[in-house]
Amino acid sequence: MTAHRFWLAVLALAAASAGLMALHGLQLPHSKPAMEPAANPQPPVPQKLPPQPTVVMRADLEAQQRVMRADGSEFTLHYSSAVLDPRWLDLMFSEGWEHEEQANVDPDALLFFTGPTYERQPGRNDLGIALHGDLLLANGEWRAGNNAAASQRAYMAITSGGELEFGYGRLLPEQRHRYRVFIGGLHALINTIEEAPPAYKGVYRTLSLADVRILYAGRADGQLELIETADGLHVDDLRAFAAQQGYVAVYLPDHASKSRFIIPGIKLWSEDQALWVSGGDLSITPLPFMLKAVPTPAWLSASP
Repeated sequence: MTAHRFWLAVLALAAASAGLMALHGLQLPHSKPAMEPAANPQPPVPQKLPPQPTVVMRADLEAQQRVMRADGSEFTLHYSSAVLDPRWLDLMFSEGWEHEEQANVDPDALLFFTGPTYERQPGRNDLGIALHGDLLLANGEWRAGNNAAASQRAYMAITSGGELEFGYGRLLPEQRHRYRVFIGGLHALINTIEEAPPAYKGVYRTLSLADVRILYAGRADGQLELIETADGLHVDDLRAFAAQQGYVAVYLPDHASKSRFIIPGIKLWSEDQALWVSGGDLSITPLPFMLKAVPTPAWLSASP
């Protein structure tokens, strides 16, 4: 086995009908990116190893929760959930227009999911996009092409010590030593730790459309939970769900028609999935990149 070859193993935690599983493994590819990262990224901070490796990700593809609205009415939320341990989680920039079929069979990824929004700018790079938020990931740093959007939105980050944080604004120079993962350009649904500053201009106070949503949720136990709802929901219903679950913070990437939640070999992307996500309009589903979840090198080195 070479230094760049690893395996993907799936450990069942319950019957397959319950949709519960724990996942391990990755391979770090080293191909030339179409969208070049920023120069001179900061080196990763070494991590302390646990006595025994923990499970990096637990997934439930048939989760459901009865939720009560403020007016007393109730509904059942069906969703797919992946709970990840941020101490041993790395995220990578996975580029390429419509490369979901490759993601479906990637033997090394834990999960592919939707990242922050972007705008098309032909000729800016090979992908022809400008990001709405800064990205600091395991395979590089990408600065936002729309500085106003990056400054006015929110971010999720993982510190060098493996702690999950939710905040506001863009990646500052002094934060590069504090964070090893930073995803900017997000929208805050709830944040119980930090009040939004005046500069924050998220869209979810007025958005009234019901659509499929990807949620980045910070749990009370410090774990990151990534969620794809099975049905389109109004934002108020998402807030009711978030409050009932006791999340510390919940952010959204605002890609209703471009939701991606791919567990290779298990939860796949398909044309039917594209039709469901887009409401039948396949022309709005193409996505130039996804975020790829993989275990950290520290976790891999501690694995048997």
